[in-house]
Amino acid sequence: MAAGLATSIAQSNVYSANVVGYVNVTNAANQYAMLANPLDNGTNDLTSLLASAPNGAQALVFQGGVLQQSSKTKGVWSQNFIIPPGTGFFLKSPANGTNTFVGNVAGPSNNIVAPGNVTVLVGSPIPFSGTLSDQGTNTMNLNVLPNGSIIYMLINGSLQQSSKTKGVWTQNFSVAPGQGFYLKSSSDTNVVQFLQLQ
Repeated sequence: MAAGLATSIAQSNVYSANVVGYVNVTNAANQYAMLANPLDNGTNDLTSLLASAPNGAQALVFQGGVLQQSSKTKGVWSQNFIIPPGTGFFLKSPANGTNTFVGNVAGPSNNIVAPGNVTVLVGSPIPFSGTLSDQGTNTMNLNVLPNGSIIYMLINGSLQQSSKTKGVWTQNFSVAPGQGFYLKSSSDTNVVQFLQLQ
């Protein structure tokens, strides 16, 4: 598994000797970061997922189709939202920091559910990294999305778009473990990810 998951891209690192592991994701002070829970820690709530976030941090999580805010004050989140593996969210912290997600890999297979023509905030439910054009075992498998699909990523503080046309993404974004992104599939699609232990 280490060969399939030990990856270092941009601001994230994944280390694992077995199906239990951790993912480090950094954030810049006073800027929104799009994150996603890459591991199952049992509770998957803000208290356990963002334990190292300082007071004054804010998380934005989709609840009932609307982004809801939770703020951390005196070490406690105002709303302790549940964020299952593969679910994206925003984090804004008053300080530069590193968040460490710890838990089990939600494998050997898992799905990114992409309803047709609905924009969802997601990430990889298995801590894979790679590009939008990757497809197959031990990849994010995003290239199975149909033509007309769109992915938005937060890059250098602004949302950037990639569209799939004739089987090719206009920008072949790299996605790191723990990184979130907006996904709008042109039709109902389950992006199935497969983890093969080596």
